[in-house]
Amino acid sequence: MPEPTFNKRIPPYLPFKTFMTSLDTLAHGVPPKIDRSLWRSQAGVTQGLIMNAYRFFGLVDEDNGDSSTEYLEKLAKHSDQRPSVLRFLLESNYEEILASHDHDISRMTMKMLDTIFEESFAVSGATKQKAIAFFLKAAKFADLPLSPYLLTQMRNTGPRRKRNGKGKPAHLAGGETSGNTITPVTPNTPGADVHSVRLVSGGTVTVSVSFNPFKMPSEDRAFVFSLIDKIQEYEEAHPLEAANDEDEGEDEE
Repeated sequence: MPEPTFNKRIPPYLPFKTFMTSLDTLAHGVPPKIDRSLWRSQAGVTQGLIMNAYRFFGLVDEDNGDSSTEYLEKLAKHSDQRPSVLRFLLESNYEEILASHDHDISRMTMKMLDTIFEESFAVSGATKQKAIAFFLKAAKFADLPLSPYLLTQMRNTGPRRKRNGKGKPAHLAGGETSGNTITPVTPNTPGADVHSVRLVSGGTVTVSVSFNPFKMPSEDRAFVFSLIDKIQEYEEAHPLEAANDEDEGEDEE
């Protein structure tokens, strides 16, 4: 019988770059207790993902009010030690992958890794793919011996947009699309802006706006900008492939 989901942990599934940036914020001093207010520039959802990653790795002591631990001190204050400290944390917290005699990431395929995540952690679907992407980038940063099969497929771990022959995302190319993708209707109003958001389920939400904020009543402005804030929060919490590619490019420098 499969292990109940509530007995499984939720691994980090935020962009690895965001995790590293959160550590940079603490470089000049780690507070005795960690809370979301440290990352005010991030959306609330992203702040929650950072805290989940810190708890998973034991960077905060959840039983003691999220008090900071020595591992957080090392990661935040000593950037030159981050690869070795992170390697220790990966080996300690991904035991299902790195401490099992049945698994060897130096020879593992992406399908094998996907199966291990499915069986060992409380993640599935797009969230599982983000968790795998985080693990692979963290493992690469920590100089763990990843197999060539994992290295060559690292760019395939995030959600993908379909593209037309000219390289544009299919949902922006016009015409009919298949699956969960919808075709946005381009407004006839000059100066209208169209923005599409890819959902983790595979669908797309497209918003078209055309307005002059200086002529809008306060009630309309509050509604429109709150909607924009919600869209941005969702995108930050569920980064698209383009964001993942940028992240990988910076990791490889």
